[in-house]
Amino acid sequence: MANTRPKIILDCDPGLDDAIAILTAAHYCDLVGITTVNGNVGIDHTTNNALLTTQIAGLDVPVHRGAARPLIAPTMDAARIHGETGLGDVKTPDLTRSIASNNAVDFLCESARSIQDLHLIAVGPLTNVALALRQDPDFANNLASITIMGGAARGGNVTAVAEFNVWADPEAAAIIFTEAAPITMVGLDVTHQVLFGIEEAEHLAKVGTEVAIFASQLLEFTYHRCREFGMTGAPIHDATAIICVTHPHLYERSRHPVSVELQGEHTRGMTVTDMRPFLESLEFSDDLPAAHDVVWTADADTVKEHIITAVAAL
Repeated sequence: MANTRPKIILDCDPGLDDAIAILTAAHYCDLVGITTVNGNVGIDHTTNNALLTTQIAGLDVPVHRGAARPLIAPTMDAARIHGETGLGDVKTPDLTRSIASNNAVDFLCESARSIQDLHLIAVGPLTNVALALRQDPDFANNLASITIMGGAARGGNVTAVAEFNVWADPEAAAIIFTEAAPITMVGLDVTHQVLFGIEEAEHLAKVGTEVAIFASQLLEFTYHRCREFGMTGAPIHDATAIICVTHPHLYERSRHPVSVELQGEHTRGMTVTDMRPFLESLEFSDDLPAAHDVVWTADADTVKEHIITAVAAL
């Protein structure tokens, strides 16, 4: 797959790293469409940010507005990380584009039925994907693969054990992990290895194109915000998930049963990953949760190089 351009739909909640993911996908993929979801900020902002990113990059990609709230959970956001509008303090041009539809779920279902070898990369809360599965039980079977940026086998970011995208709509995530197996989980275990610093932002600034300057400002804001939270660098989670699909040889993964905790007082939104090496020998193995490909490590320097190359090329 590293030498091909996979056909993808990107389901996202832009968001700083989502915007860079859109740019990365546009370079390495046949980006069939973008669907937006409430997450890092509200649906109006995430949709406008997706449109702004395609506008700045001159991408002819339809944007379909999706779910404005989680299935059941109260609406939460990550504005403290991404800024009030979702793009930090980056100055953007006036928006001149408009959405292709208000129905991301219909677009997802129709595209999965009509486009062969279509990959779904979901890098926000999984509300749209769960609704697509409810609308069309064959939705996952009609796709070549589903890759999510979400979850973590070993520790969270919004709580001690929960990653934001799963925590923001755990009921939706539970549907995906139960009904769409196997998916590929690009979680914090790997995305926290791919850290960007101010040097990458400065490199893109020197490229000097409108797209590169836009991405440079996104990276710089993300880096400084992450430093405020005690991190040594900025994980660009969602772009890391794109490269996992386009350059899978750069990642190591293994298959494990994964379930989403919905009830725990301290563990709601946790992706409970069963890593016991002797599972197949257990008498109750048939009763285990569905198994998924959990990504553990990446060639971080090469992944960063590919992301920077993608942005600089647009």
